Amino acid sequence: MITAVTGPPGAGKTHWIREQISKTTEPVGYFNPGEDSVVIDGTCLASEFPQVQIFTSGEELQLFNPELVSTTYIEIPWHFDLSSVEPLLTRLNSKRIAIIPSSSENTEWENWADSAILGNQNIAEPFSKINNYSVQIHRNLLTGEIIDWTSLTLFWFELIQGAYGEVIRAKGIFDIVSGESIYGDFVAGTINQEFVALEVPLWLTGRPERFSGLEIVGFNLQLKEISQTLKYCFIPESQIDYYQQQIQTSLQTEEEVTP
Repeated sequence: MITAVTGPPGAGKTHWIREQISKTTEPVGYFNPGEDSVVIDGTCLASEFPQVQIFTSGEELQLFNPELVSTTYIEIPWHFDLSSVEPLLTRLNSKRIAIIPSSSENTEWENWADSAILGNQNIAEPFSKINNYSVQIHRNLLTGEIIDWTSLTLFWFELIQGAYGEVIRAKGIFDIVSGESIYGDFVAGTINQEFVALEVPLWLTGRPERFSGLEIVGFNLQLKEISQTLKYCFIPESQIDYYQQQIQTSLQTEEEVTP
């Protein structure tokens, strides 16, 4: 079975998919045609559910192979022209779900979907601006970079408080100096959780060879300043080995004193 899900940013598309995956231990596929190399949602799902197989752009034909997975979720980004994915969805004979922030009627998503599900209703007001302002989507691929935790928290606070433009949605996965891979999530109009560590092994040897990246949706974004400030958060090459040695020593000491 293949289910396509769409709706506005922050409505709860990935959250709904996560709830469905949590109900099974069978192999599950996930495909987001808009993530390209910045695979934030897919990476989070795969870290939480080992049975999830992530398909990326160029692997669409594998969605037709029932030997790989029996169930696949296609998360269609809110900014996609739905007609552009119609040929694929028709070939797959997929079920269509729209996650919407309110019980509004006659939206493009509701008309497209087989059924609509109420999601995060607190985003209705921030999202309404998308129809009246020029919205921007900014992505940074950060794979291989190690981030200073203190610098990251300061940057994130400034970002969601409007220092680099009006942000309505931000999410990212960052490798920090402790060796953890952490996930940050912000949706305007909601109470947002703190950063959480993904369930992946600590990376304490050289530059991480796993995905990390950032996506921001908003208005009047200062893209150059965002990228430059992020670079200030990176641990310099000359200091990576030093910090990793410190963490390894600390972990070994903890193991020795633990009865």
